[in-house]
Amino acid sequence: MKTNTPDNCGNSPRSVLAIEVAVNLASSEYDKLEPLLAEDFTWSVAGSDEEILKPKLKSYMNKANQSDVHIDRFDVLTSISHGKYAAVSSCAYASNGYIFNSHDLYEFTGAGGSAKLLKVTSYIVDSKQ
Repeated sequence: MKTNTPDNCGNSPRSVLAIEVAVNLASSEYDKLEPLLAEDFTWSVAGSDEEILKPKLKSYMNKANQSDVHIDRFDVLTSISHGKYAAVSSCAYASNGYIFNSHDLYEFTGAGGSAKLLKVTSYIVDSKQ
């Protein structure tokens, strides 16, 4: 998967971490993501009844990796953070011709540098190229 990320001024380490999380979620890189997650981590997509808890995330990502459809390119458009919160806007280009525009809201366990990712809420709109 080709990734494009915005330049960072270096003043917001949490924004850099949020970009790393977004890329790892998009590429289904559980092994890279797992050390960043709180034990009670949850991921939900707005409008869906499904909530993915940490114990089920690895199997969810493995299933995504076995799919015939994959993400060819992932562009991070913006990343902002303040305190224990961060947000990333992105655009994923899938091999089946779909484009997924996403805005993800992240909540960490605290504002400190060692805080773990507690919650992700994704807002996704898809369209055909």
